[in-house]
Amino acid sequence: MRFNSKELAFLAHQSSSHFSKEGILWMKDKHDGLFKKGEVNVERFFRLRGNLLFYFKNKEIKGDPQGVLILERCTIELSAGAETGDLFGFIIVYEGDDHTYQFATDTEEERDSWIQCLHIASYECLKMQLQSLREQIQARTGRDPISQPPPTDTGMEYETQSGNTDEDPAMELSISCEDLQCDSSGKAPNPLVVLYTIIPPQQNWIQHNHTEVVEKSRSPQFLKTIGFGNLNGVDTCTRVKLTVFHVKERMTGTMSQLGQVIFTLQDLLMTPDMRLHLELQGPDPVMNGYVTVMSWINDSNLSIHNCHHRVSSGDDKHRLIALRRRSKRIDTLRPMYSNITTRTFRFDTTDGSVKLLVHEYMGESKLSFDIPCQLLRLWVDEEKSKITQLQELGQLSRKWQDNRKEVLDLTARTESHYSRHLSTLSSHTGPNFKKSVKKGDKDLEFVPNNLHLQRMTVINEARNSTGWYDIITVGAFTAYPHKYKHGGLRRMLQQQHDLLSADATLSRTTKIQRSCDLVNSVLDLKTVIGQYCEKLCHVAMAGTAEELNIIMEMVSDKVRDLVQICDSSLLQEAADNYNQAKMETSPKDVPSPDSQDSSPGDQTPEKAWKWTGSNFVQSPTAEPWEMTRVNTEAALVCLSSMVEELITNKSGPMDRPKWLGEISPGVIKLKSFIELVSQRVKLFMSFLNLRENQGHVQLMHMIKYRRDVCFSHALTSLVAGLTTKLAACDNEKLFFNQLLHVGVFAQFEGLLSCYGDEMGMLEDMTVALEDLSYVTLHFILQEEYEQSPIISLDSHLISGMYADFNRHCVRVEVPLPETLFKKLPESLAQGEGIRITPVLFNVGINEQASLAERFGDTTLQEKINSESLAKVVTYKEKYLAMQGDQDCKGGSGSLTDLCTKLHYNVNTKKNKNTEVLRLAAEICRKLRGIRFTSCKSAKDRTAMSVTLEQVKNLQQEHDLASHVFSQALDCFRSEGVRRENTYKNVGVKKYAFNALQLMYFPKQYRPPNGTYGNVQG
Repeated sequence: MRFNSKELAFLAHQSSSHFSKEGILWMKDKHDGLFKKGEVNVERFFRLRGNLLFYFKNKEIKGDPQGVLILERCTIELSAGAETGDLFGFIIVYEGDDHTYQFATDTEEERDSWIQCLHIASYECLKMQLQSLREQIQARTGRDPISQPPPTDTGMEYETQSGNTDEDPAMELSISCEDLQCDSSGKAPNPLVVLYTIIPPQQNWIQHNHTEVVEKSRSPQFLKTIGFGNLNGVDTCTRVKLTVFHVKERMTGTMSQLGQVIFTLQDLLMTPDMRLHLELQGPDPVMNGYVTVMSWINDSNLSIHNCHHRVSSGDDKHRLIALRRRSKRIDTLRPMYSNITTRTFRFDTTDGSVKLLVHEYMGESKLSFDIPCQLLRLWVDEEKSKITQLQELGQLSRKWQDNRKEVLDLTARTESHYSRHLSTLSSHTGPNFKKSVKKGDKDLEFVPNNLHLQRMTVINEARNSTGWYDIITVGAFTAYPHKYKHGGLRRMLQQQHDLLSADATLSRTTKIQRSCDLVNSVLDLKTVIGQYCEKLCHVAMAGTAEELNIIMEMVSDKVRDLVQICDSSLLQEAADNYNQAKMETSPKDVPSPDSQDSSPGDQTPEKAWKWTGSNFVQSPTAEPWEMTRVNTEAALVCLSSMVEELITNKSGPMDRPKWLGEISPGVIKLKSFIELVSQRVKLFMSFLNLRENQGHVQLMHMIKYRRDVCFSHALTSLVAGLTTKLAACDNEKLFFNQLLHVGVFAQFEGLLSCYGDEMGMLEDMTVALEDLSYVTLHFILQEEYEQSPIISLDSHLISGMYADFNRHCVRVEVPLPETLFKKLPESLAQGEGIRITPVLFNVGINEQASLAERFGDTTLQEKINSESLAKVVTYKEKYLAMQGDQDCKGGSGSLTDLCTKLHYNVNTKKNKNTEVLRLAAEICRKLRGIRFTSCKSAKDRTAMSVTLEQVKNLQQEHDLASHVFSQALDCFRSEGVRRENTYKNVGVKKYAFNALQLMYFPKQYRPPNGTYGNVQG
């Protein structure tokens, strides 16, 4: 049993008037002597208060009592005379305990008096007496005098009642208290208000909501507001019982009642200023303090039911003060988010007469399962395409045949796994997010962990202005079920990089990286040449000779660029190696006509077509790569000569049909050669990829699988953030112009340490974000309500530092309603792509980060932050060039100033330098970027970070009073939506910290007492 020894000692030493009985009793106690051991009767001085029986050594009650008995779940019985001798004895027997406590008095009357007092001292007995009296009164009056007995000492069961709703309340209450009683030691209480409601003809009080706990205050101003009603209105007949508690110990939830008041909502609404000032009624007939309840209505058009009495015209001014502008931000969230949780608060500003009305929203993204399903469909098709591409290599030598078979087996296995995952996710029902306790679930590995939107809206009651702040909170983009035996993606890719051949001597670029660039370049040139050929035909029909000559020059330039790429040493080497592998094929390597590999081999591009000099014919022999290049040049020369001859020999009016008739065959021939070049380049590079990964195919597929999982998390989070940003954009024209010229800025905040598994998570996350930079966004016209973004594959391969020949780039088509689509710049409306600039700033804040800083290595974190800083500076320069540095001349607080400070902090050796995170977040807001915050599961450390950011935003942007900063921070963490997030994930409203861990946290990242503890789940 838990108890407070100092408080018990204080109770035991109070004056006799506080005790129901006191006196001398004989008590049988153990006697441990040198020569004799046993039980003897010893004289003790006893004092009975309530159900507590204290005893001292004698009447001089100096020092602490020798003991205390709690008179609950026990019986008081007479003792046999043989056991007590000449004394008159009685015993106390506890349920389930063999040991009895034996007492005795000198007289029979004194014994009976003690038995009578002890018998009625227990809470059980008092409860029975109360129930008996309650039934007697109910029998005479027909009414139950006590609907719900007010608790005196209780636990914090109210924590399970949060007042969750997905609507803004119609009416809100703000509560404050004055002159509350101090506790037994004379210290100011820790007040908490719990509200119960009853709507006639109901008979039982129902717990409605509660405020936060304010530490050591006799006159607290509670920051959390209490909402009533919804869009349909509020019933003013609702009775409200407001009970004030003193929270003695937050960790265990022990608290005692200070007092309560009862009123109806109609009483509150009918006062001139919608305010009540009431005296608390406590269990003792003493002054218990006062409570003030102030209310307002969030919508002036709202109906107030059963309100027959209106205020006089002279009070209209006061009525208008109580009508606040309703926040409509929740309406913009419903199409994109489900299970929206809301909390409301009211904070002081530096100007004490002005208040800030703050709304917190948290919702589950409806895209959490939709985007991974779309990606899995694309990857399943891509794996099938990869199998076909490998089969099209035709018959190879035994060495390469075995290597290809290994790759085919792994690719087919991956396709099977992805198909199974797709089936599982497509049939998912339940919440639209993956709980943190399921982060190791392989069936859900493609779904991001705990993806939610955190939105804060702020209404200044004096200016009636509104601001809002969005943060996407999500677990680290990591393949948690795959574990971290080989590290994360960054380390695994470096290991793969070391195994691959370099493109040239002393070059850090691998042949795989170069091959991806080469394939992408050929694809780009093929597309451009095709467009120019179409223009050439169009000009032949409707243009002038000069235009025809210009277009032909453009075609020639691009074809020469393509031919130059064909001369690449890497491409020539790949072609030679491929031809050598085919030449080494022995008769025993040739499969039978019935074998599985024979059919695809017959369909390979190498055997399908050959140029005879006049047209393409099917040929069983492979055309030399040099001949393909020469033929392409010849086709260009032929077309160019034809166009030149037509222009030179024209006389009189141009014969359009003749021109087009002579040019078209040359255009078709050139485009056919370009297509053949493109196919053969892909074929050669496919063999190069097979050759380069020989001996470490398993590693290649481990990386591919892990990278797909992490990218799925990253893309889902990004699309959720982008759609939210577009729905809440307040200056569409400026934002769309920014997207067109600079792209999307996405700032990710990481709280992972560089220690243990979290090092691997951080490595995974950096690669996933790097892959986001190869995603292109496109806008399309929305055709139906709640239409989801459409994910498709681009024809380009992922290139750059982490080039991947197995995966193509992704494009995202975001539907916009017609009103927004009409505001797009013309190029964006026509489908021009938008690039993404993802940056990650990571600062570990937990005890593992301390271990890494003292005994480990934080080089990875420093390198990530430095790389991201360079990206921020580059984006900032483009942004300012686009629209001018509007705040540069302002000095402090400008983008340039913030970037300078960020550069200083990133390059400063300082442990847990969270100033980096603050500056990065502020820069992101100024750049109209999208904010993301992550830790391992986006539950605990993330909650500390986003709540701190919210309070700093209130202080910096909305003049939050400095004396409210700490209270507001604790209030967000104890009563805000992030506490609800812990319950949704693990079923307990506690952050998963312990006291030892929190010693290593920066002070502003520590939750209030009573909100954390060990969480099993």
